[in-house]
Amino acid sequence: MAMTRRNFIKASIKASIGGVAALYIGQGVSGAQSAPPSFECPPATLPSANEIIVVGVDGSDLTPQYLDDYLSVGATVWQVSGNTMDVERFKEIDTFVQENSSKVILAKSYNDILAAKQAGKVAIVAGAQDLYTLDASWQDGIVEDNPLPNYGNNWLVNPPQTQLPYYYGRGLRIANLAYNFSNFFGGGCLDPETPLSKAGRYIVGQLQEIGILVDTSHSSERTSLEIAKMATRPVVISHSNPAALDDNPRNVSDRLIECIAKTGGLIGLNATNDFILWSRADAPYAETGPFPPQASISQYVDMIDYVVRLVGIDYVGLGTDWTWGDPVGGNDNNAAGGDPAKSFVYPPDMIHKQAYLEFVANFAEVCQLPNLEAELVRHGYSSTDMAKIMGGNWMRVFSQAWNS
Repeated sequence: MAMTRRNFIKASIKASIGGVAALYIGQGVSGAQSAPPSFECPPATLPSANEIIVVGVDGSDLTPQYLDDYLSVGATVWQVSGNTMDVERFKEIDTFVQENSSKVILAKSYNDILAAKQAGKVAIVAGAQDLYTLDASWQDGIVEDNPLPNYGNNWLVNPPQTQLPYYYGRGLRIANLAYNFSNFFGGGCLDPETPLSKAGRYIVGQLQEIGILVDTSHSSERTSLEIAKMATRPVVISHSNPAALDDNPRNVSDRLIECIAKTGGLIGLNATNDFILWSRADAPYAETGPFPPQASISQYVDMIDYVVRLVGIDYVGLGTDWTWGDPVGGNDNNAAGGDPAKSFVYPPDMIHKQAYLEFVANFAEVCQLPNLEAELVRHGYSSTDMAKIMGGNWMRVFSQAWNS
């Protein structure tokens, strides 16, 4: 068979990852550690005056200490994206912003981010990883301060009346339809053939009209492709990796990456270890091992390299998926997301039962961004291209997807 451009890309990038995978399987290395690793933050190399760093999807707890880490490395955008961003979650964000107003704002526009950069503050961009609060089952009484008189959402009328404008007013600026499982709007990544529903088509249209960036990172392949096909503005895969390099249910196909790029969107590369070195083929070993080693920061940049070679430098960004303090991920002690034998939403083909190795080595929290910048230099990226990867591409997408 002739070596096609895509096969050459896959072969050249996968060599570094596949070699490590073969090593740990062949040697039976478990990678187990007796205690969580201690993270060392390198000396900050602050970005230039005009450069904006965007950390796509960091679901870590809102704490003053973590906010200071953002400021220490000159990261301007903290894209806080939670599951089911309901009223209580926005109250938490509002309280955090009010209590730390000298350091942080809730960005509702592109200009808000620019103003935060100018003032030396961090801009929180709020996102949702599912739209359960817009589901027909979300009834009055579940959401406090419900702006609709009888039900949280009225899908009986035409056009439907939903909470979407309300959440837009609260600051919602990026949204995925479904988290892993299929729902009222479309498929989750664990149901790859589930299509976009009629309600989903309506909501995608409304999201793009009102100015909320559409995300497909947890959605099914078919739903994501159908979203990209109907899109009138950029669509993103905010925190996933190429399935061609790691066949994990949370990762995405070349075809989908190409379709997302055609919308003007981007793919944010995920720093979760299992989405780099754990695949469907490894599922039988999820309880017993062998388990993969901790992925290197060079392997994380390999993922960036792959997307750049596939669709170009303008369609890649950071989508780290850090979740420090999140009880679901158990990251207070950097656990690996729970026991796959007991979890339905995180099955064995997605994660393994191995503690302390959830994120990429030396790139596990925001204060380690300088390590990534140094690795991008080692991979041969120019300062112009690095600025795009570190935030410029996200800023372009924000400017095109939002109404302000």
